[in-house]
Amino acid sequence: METLEQLVKERRGYKYLSKSGVSPYQNYQYDLNSRKQMKANELDHDENNECGEGWNLATLKWIADNCMKVDGIIVECSIPKSAIIVVPEDSDGKFRTDIIKIKKIHSIESLFPALKDFAQKLKNYKPINPITAEVMPDVESLKKIMASVRASVGDSVRDSVRDSVGASVWDSVGDSVRASVGDSVGASVRASVRDSVGASVRASVGDYSYICGCFAIKEFFNLEYEHPVFDLIRMGVMVIIVNKKAMVYGKYGKFLGEFKL
Repeated sequence: METLEQLVKERRGYKYLSKSGVSPYQNYQYDLNSRKQMKANELDHDENNECGEGWNLATLKWIADNCMKVDGIIVECSIPKSAIIVVPEDSDGKFRTDIIKIKKIHSIESLFPALKDFAQKLKNYKPINPITAEVMPDVESLKKIMASVRASVGDSVRDSVRDSVGASVWDSVGDSVRASVGDSVGASVRASVRDSVGASVRASVGDYSYICGCFAIKEFFNLEYEHPVFDLIRMGVMVIIVNKKAMVYGKYGKFLGEFKL
């Protein structure tokens, strides 16, 4: 991706818009068919102001980090030699000018290939509950489920996805992935035991459902990252830590045994 310095030197910049051409900040409607120069009524020359009057442009990285959604478009604009460019102090990728012209309209996936067919894939994704525990014994006090595993798996899966699709892209679409894939699988796991267990058990199951959500995200992105707990999930095995004992349950809540930690 071009740096801020490169874009200013080449007198180019990018804007993220909705598919209909509306800016997410000012709700300004752009004419996507026009290739005429557009002159701003005013231009804020003060470099101390991060945002100001004028046409605000940015680098692709800034857009991915701050406002991009997978269902929008990115407009590439050229800046004529007669135009003034103002770069705010300590800018992380945003700048403004008084004259722009739409040069090209890009789809999100054309600039971020890792997101190719992402929206459709996310729309079509049907969560599969890897654990089908329906009946579990009534246990009064349960401790956290594999607390250390939860932390390490969550961080590792997140880092693996960021490495796979890019940090900026994951920061932009991560919430959508977690909500549609990870959270939905976790909710399915919790729902499968909700009616047959007590409140204390349900709270601990929440930790394990989080791990199941991480497993679902790993499967969604076909990540190479593996962890022994994922083998347990594939077998439909749930491990719950209770009073320094590991109690093991299989599919449909079948109690398989326990061992001391």
